[in-house]
Amino acid sequence: MRAVFPAVLFGTLCLFGLRGLAGDSGLGSVSGEIRVHKARVKARGPKSFRDVVVYLEPAAPTAFSPPTQHAVMDQRGLIFIPHVMVVQNGTTVDFLNSDNDRHNVYFLFEDTGKTLDIGTWGPGQSVSHTFRDSGLVITLCQLHLEMASYILVLDAPFFTMARIDEKAQKATFEIRGVPAGDYLLKAWHKKLKIKGGKIKVAVAAGKNQITNIVITKKKYAK
Repeated sequence: MRAVFPAVLFGTLCLFGLRGLAGDSGLGSVSGEIRVHKARVKARGPKSFRDVVVYLEPAAPTAFSPPTQHAVMDQRGLIFIPHVMVVQNGTTVDFLNSDNDRHNVYFLFEDTGKTLDIGTWGPGQSVSHTFRDSGLVITLCQLHLEMASYILVLDAPFFTMARIDEKAQKATFEIRGVPAGDYLLKAWHKKLKIKGGKIKVAVAAGKNQITNIVITKKKYAK
């Protein structure tokens, strides 16, 4: 069984280690605040609504090499951990079983409606899967129907995970190591949508572009 490598740390290494910092030649960054509008996010517990994936899509189609480091999603206490994961297309995810029960991993690909059962295995075992199609993957266990998690697969490696503070109903984000150019800034949340849809962002070498985001219910998003 592979050693556990936290998914949030994995995403951080993709952004900081592989792509460099904003001060590196040719690279910039995008940061800002996320504000919840006409809604309230519950941010407590392992299945909370605190997680917001913020990411950049290059305006021009660009191919990126997938990372060699695996991400990890655990099954512990009848819960998928982390509840929300974001990875680059081509990433291999190791699915662990840290419980005393047998577990299953079953994918529902939201964009296509297709499903994939990658197997059932016992305590202390793990199974790996490489994601080769971008989009949202709802991850389930057919043996424990209360278990669910979300894996967002992106083509570009420019993303981060922000967490809403329940009292302030706000979060901050920063995406570093971004090559200069034009991008679309987007956000994904389990229930809320980014107000106004995607946002055009121009990244300049050695500069930080500050862009704030509002997330809200679907009926207020347009």
